[in-house]
Amino acid sequence: MWRLKGVVARIKSDLGMSPLEHPSDRIERHIRVNIYHGICSILAVNMAAPFMGIFAVKLGASEYQVGLLSSGPALVSLLSMIPGGRFMDKRARKKRAISVFIMLQRVFYLFIAAIPFFVPDRRAHLVVLAVTAMNIPASIANIGWQAFISKVVPAERSAEAFAARSRLMNLTGTIVVLVAGRLIDIAGFPVGYQIFFAGAFVLSLLEIWVLGKVDETVDEPEGNVETSAAGGGAAAAAAGNSGHDDGAGSKGLLRRLRVPDPFLRYTLASVFFYLALQAPWPLFTLYQVKVLGANNTWVSLLNLTNTSGSLLGYGFWARQCRKRGNLSTLAIASAGIFAIPLVYAFSKSLLTIVCFNLFTGAIFSGVNLALFNRLLEVTPEESKASYIAYYTTAINVSAIFAPMVGVGLLNLYGFRVAFMICALMRLSASLFFRLVQRIENKASLRAQGAVM
Repeated sequence: MWRLKGVVARIKSDLGMSPLEHPSDRIERHIRVNIYHGICSILAVNMAAPFMGIFAVKLGASEYQVGLLSSGPALVSLLSMIPGGRFMDKRARKKRAISVFIMLQRVFYLFIAAIPFFVPDRRAHLVVLAVTAMNIPASIANIGWQAFISKVVPAERSAEAFAARSRLMNLTGTIVVLVAGRLIDIAGFPVGYQIFFAGAFVLSLLEIWVLGKVDETVDEPEGNVETSAAGGGAAAAAAGNSGHDDGAGSKGLLRRLRVPDPFLRYTLASVFFYLALQAPWPLFTLYQVKVLGANNTWVSLLNLTNTSGSLLGYGFWARQCRKRGNLSTLAIASAGIFAIPLVYAFSKSLLTIVCFNLFTGAIFSGVNLALFNRLLEVTPEESKASYIAYYTTAINVSAIFAPMVGVGLLNLYGFRVAFMICALMRLSASLFFRLVQRIENKASLRAQGAVM
């Protein structure tokens, strides 16, 4: 009882800002508030997102439309990421803009809840359209948050801080999915879905309020912020405004367009990785629902075991990130994901998949942690939001085609062969990260030799 009171008192203290905080105390509070925000965010998202595929199938969505639930959002992200990143880089204060975009995204949950009231032949189309459109503000909010939080949480604390955040997010999110899935099944279609989609919007208001409790420190007035999204620097900006000839302006442009080699290599490897990662995603949903007969309760159990594995994995992978570095950890962790499609290829029981999800969660905790931390490492500090946008745009190019690749393999070869091909793609993607790691190590040795 006393411990619970202490936790409540700590949360109340953290959510009240004090301008007289010592800088080290402020960092610790930011880390904790970041965890609270993550919990509120996953509460809102997991009341709706895990059930969107089944909801679409129940509304009559075809296999092609189920694939569009993944590739559609990727397409609009491709169009919105870079403008969104530039917009965020121009904002000295990003928190308010992030909150607005979160709200714009979550409003779509209310629209999706109302779709069963439309005529039957339009419902599946409207779900695909809504899920696609809501990803425009969602992608911009995500870019802004990543750039924002990289200023709030120091790099030396990122592995520990984001591991703790992810661990508690997964635990909370799984409990929500488990409860929501069961209650949706009890309430029935479509009322159960409508209740929880509307509830997701309500919880997003709490998420935005908690985000507002991070006191955003700004080093310079907004009017002095560089407007160059590619991060050309003050010198390049001055050159562009001082009446130099076209040749000087062209050189400044080339400097702004030059992409750091580590960022470029990491982005190329990630594009192939996400293609391999996402290709079997629509196949998983179709196999669970149409072949194995999964309902929302089974979906909840799958999430539960996945989270249980991640709770075990995050602490281990955070230590590996500190010990080996993020890129090396990513190469190791990503090697295990090829086994997931293989299990689906030979599984005839939902229980088998549920049990295997313990391994899946443990592996993906390492992949997700290392992916995010490595991205923060290779993005230039002065234009972080824009480079995150470039990266996310690039991986969304693959995400547009990945679900269609998976569905195409399904139509050509059936589930088993399609899953096996996807497994080989995932193994190749892991080897690509290993290759990038070797290139980075050689580049580091050359740089050390040049200094000596």
